[in-house]
Amino acid sequence: MTEIKTARERLAYIEKKFFKGAGLAKACLLEGEERRAYVLSQVERLLSTKYNSSSLGMWLSDEFWTADKGRMPMDETDPLLSLKEQQTMTSKEMDCLRLIVEVAGLCHDLGLHLPFDLKETFGIRGKFWVSNKRLVEWLTTTPYERIAMHVAYTLRKRAINVYIRDHYQPAQDALAELFSSEYGELVRDPDWTKIPPRGYVKTIIDELLRIERHWQRGRRLKLNPQVVILHDEIYGLVPLQFDKGVLEAAQKLYDYMEREVKDRLKDADEDTISEVLGRFAEKVREVREHHFAKDWLRDESLGFAYLMAHAEWYGLGWFSEEDEAL
Repeated sequence: MTEIKTARERLAYIEKKFFKGAGLAKACLLEGEERRAYVLSQVERLLSTKYNSSSLGMWLSDEFWTADKGRMPMDETDPLLSLKEQQTMTSKEMDCLRLIVEVAGLCHDLGLHLPFDLKETFGIRGKFWVSNKRLVEWLTTTPYERIAMHVAYTLRKRAINVYIRDHYQPAQDALAELFSSEYGELVRDPDWTKIPPRGYVKTIIDELLRIERHWQRGRRLKLNPQVVILHDEIYGLVPLQFDKGVLEAAQKLYDYMEREVKDRLKDADEDTISEVLGRFAEKVREVREHHFAKDWLRDESLGFAYLMAHAEWYGLGWFSEEDEAL
């Protein structure tokens, strides 16, 4: 944060540091699509320009807001945020300030990977999710490649949070450990990756769509959401298709959990928890013996660990009867 000055001085400083040669004076009165295009072009430029270890976009964001969730003022004594100080500025200066705040706001949301208003920012209707076809088309064709990278990363981050909330661990882990085999690199924050922008966006979108399509297939087959999750936990990953035999095994485990595990661990002591989970583990082994080859669902496997975690949160009542998020 720069030293606090008058609003006019602060505005002049920000214009010089972040918008020199960017045609800000002429752009202040733009409206509609022209204004949107200007904002996006400036955000793309600022996010693409490094300033020390961060992008220039994050430095602009820090002129106004903290790095907390949402737009919390960096300094409530900032003259640019003071109505009294703003009243000393000309209408032209206020027009420029409003435009700068728009640019800084999008830099803030993209830099912190927070969902934002798609209609206002891109002119795209629909939800902030990979099922939004217009959003996917925009991300994979836009010339604003740096913005697209941050939006794709935000979609990934949001999906991980949704899957964590819904205890869909195979999908959560698939995204958290997403690896680009083409570029030989884990997908990290856009500012810390060597994957080219188009490849970066494609890697994330392809995986998000793969999981989304798998889930939609489950809906078309009218499968219980818990059975879908159990099916994928048995695999230890989100598979490309549903397997009839695995679905049968998943259904057996679900039926058992409904009878013997659901809500049984609420306020239970350690002995009861150990007993309920121990019996569930035996049920998994019984199902394993009946349905699977020798190497499937070994006690030390990831699939077995997924199932045991599933039983524990089901016993604690941490589940949803509906697949609201998924």
